[in-house]
Amino acid sequence: MRMEKANAKINLYLDVVSRRENGYHNIVSLMQTLSLCDLVTLDYRPAEHTEIRLSASGNTDMPTDRKNLAWRAAELFLAETGKTGEVDLFIEKHIPMAAGLAGGSADAAAVLRGLNALCGAPLSLERLCALGARLGADVPFCIVGGMALVTGIGEQLEYLPSMQDCPMVVACQGEGVSTVWAYGRLDEAYGGFSSPKAESDVPTRLSALLTKGDFASSKGLLFNLFEEVVPEVQPCVEPLKAAMLAHGAIASMMSGSGPSVFGIFGSLSDAEAACASLKNTGAAAFVCHPCEKYEN
Repeated sequence: MRMEKANAKINLYLDVVSRRENGYHNIVSLMQTLSLCDLVTLDYRPAEHTEIRLSASGNTDMPTDRKNLAWRAAELFLAETGKTGEVDLFIEKHIPMAAGLAGGSADAAAVLRGLNALCGAPLSLERLCALGARLGADVPFCIVGGMALVTGIGEQLEYLPSMQDCPMVVACQGEGVSTVWAYGRLDEAYGGFSSPKAESDVPTRLSALLTKGDFASSKGLLFNLFEEVVPEVQPCVEPLKAAMLAHGAIASMMSGSGPSVFGIFGSLSDAEAACASLKNTGAAAFVCHPCEKYEN
């Protein structure tokens, strides 16, 4: 039996730069994992036939069958390694679902890491990430964690030093946002991205500032293209950002396709006060901090 942390991620920079013929979008993103996490407990026993069982706590809306990405991750790992057996998965859910925090991808990544360890590490980290890419665009990054410049559809990772430790708050309110819908709205706004965007040096400059802990200078470089379309259906985004800034956040921005919002704080007391205030408004809010890469 093994327990794996499935850490949430935020996008410190997120731009959509082009659209492939198959409908997938090429992105440029600076991603960072946070201490906010689900806990995934796994057990594997070799057997003649494969049986996967998944149970969970913390969110009754989460499916516990093949609709869950964690289930499909276990199925895919066994198929890739030619193994059969009984797999028991238990997910203690803490990351809000459909919130732009990659909770489902993080769970799937934890299953891949955990099963690989339980089975004697038959797959290299590179093969594990390639496998993860077949499940979802965020899964390869979630397998590794830390901070990375992410390009392509999410499968191309340039590992970077993590941002300097600091108090952070993540908050979410309202209904989840469909990533498919959000990309569709951006396609409408940008003509299907028929003209690829020029390369930008902003993510590289931003990562250097965050690594040094110069959060004040990095504020103006934080960027999320989805903020152009998501607030129109999730009016909670702007009030969450405003509330964090009012409580002393150095910077605040939506993560992924939302509607979660994160804030970077200079002091733990300010972060805790912001978190308490947001909870009083009915938001799900968490104090957390940036995390390094997983140890492999």
